[in-house]
Amino acid sequence: MNRNASTCRSALLLCGALLLLGGCASRWQDMFVSYSDQMVPLRNQLLLGHAAEALPEVRDSTLGDDTFILDRLEEGRIAWLAGQDAGSKQAFTAADSRLQWEDNQAEYRLSHGLDQVGSLLTNDQSMAYRTPDYERTMLHHYLALNYLQRGDADGALVEVRRANQVQEQALKRRADEVRKAKDESEEVEAEGEMRQLMSRGAPDLDRLIGKVKNGFQNAYTFYFSAVLYEAAGDLNDAWVDYQRGYQIAPDNRSLQDALLRLARLRGSPDEIRETEKKIGRKAPPLAKDQGQLVVLFEDGLIPARRELFLPLPISTSRGDFRTFTVAIPYYDNRASDTGPLTVEVGKRVEQTSELVRLEALAAKDLQERLPGMLTRQALRLVAKEQMRRTAAKEGGDVGNILVGIFNTLSERADTRSWLTLPAQASSWQGMVPAGEINLTLGAGAAQRQLPLTIHKGRTTLVWVQRLGAGLTTRVMPL
Repeated sequence: MNRNASTCRSALLLCGALLLLGGCASRWQDMFVSYSDQMVPLRNQLLLGHAAEALPEVRDSTLGDDTFILDRLEEGRIAWLAGQDAGSKQAFTAADSRLQWEDNQAEYRLSHGLDQVGSLLTNDQSMAYRTPDYERTMLHHYLALNYLQRGDADGALVEVRRANQVQEQALKRRADEVRKAKDESEEVEAEGEMRQLMSRGAPDLDRLIGKVKNGFQNAYTFYFSAVLYEAAGDLNDAWVDYQRGYQIAPDNRSLQDALLRLARLRGSPDEIRETEKKIGRKAPPLAKDQGQLVVLFEDGLIPARRELFLPLPISTSRGDFRTFTVAIPYYDNRASDTGPLTVEVGKRVEQTSELVRLEALAAKDLQERLPGMLTRQALRLVAKEQMRRTAAKEGGDVGNILVGIFNTLSERADTRSWLTLPAQASSWQGMVPAGEINLTLGAGAAQRQLPLTIHKGRTTLVWVQRLGAGLTTRVMPL
């Protein structure tokens, strides 16, 4: 009876801890199923061009749930693709409000720290979602598009300023965060062993990252904000953001053309000469009786993280070795099948040029987070082994088996990220004679024709997304 009582007590203690950690159905699901796997049906719908059908698949969460922000980001993006602008703005605004609240709450940061302690019994997916800076930037980017679609240029300008502030703040603090995470990881011996095992089992992230220097600087948003500033007549702020974008994506033709054009508009001979020297061609004369056409092209879906399961032998307190299985997130290094958008205006046939590969930013962000993830993983092994030993001592073989089964089933990598973002974004811009034109857009089998009215001295923005064999477009006069 004593053994049975101890077994029951161990099981009850384990269940109580899980109930404390659980809190909602989605959190229970996160203990045993990776986020990437949960999102497969939704992403398949999007790839078929069925955004409206994908929208009900967004996870149901409420304010305070660990994935509330992530779920609202997914919902906002899908609603935008489905043409449900009011729902898109509502979801993005909810995510933004919650992020602002978190940033200002010392109590939340404390609870987040306790969350990390709780995750030592389960996995990192049981922690509150920590929104990466590149996702925060894109949140404000899409809010700006929402405002533009409603004809609110001032609201759009506020959002692009906030998007750029996210990047500026991230740049200031990132070096210290990476250094701190590295120092902490060196304190855990098992973390080094996991790094060695991971290097043999997972692709090197550097291939997917390419030339990206960090996981948050985004030339797409800098270019977008500069276009809005220029359309509003603020040439100084436009010049600054075109320069920022050019530093990140110097091969982008739109950024080059914009800098040459603004150098001419700003009228400084020295600035014109310096810009021409930097870009390697002459600034064209200012156009007359023309308007500017800007095409922003978002292609595909950002790749999902995968799980890598590693056997890790660790010495126990008794001096013997036990093999544990640990789950680590990674990207498989296969770049998305994307390409430029063909833009035809009259007899002109041109293509967009790349501004950002968001998949590279996601891979870089994961690379920067891995030291902390591996540290928690090593600590988790210790905590789970202690729980197993306690269960074995109090509940015998039954307690040992129950806890062992739970430890195995709950070992999941944190594969959470904003999975409805595009894989990459590119742009094209050109001066077009004022009047009625036919714009033809093409990307592989996806084709679209748009009749447009170009206004003299004004900018017309065309936003395009390719998913599967279809193109989704929005036209926004600025």
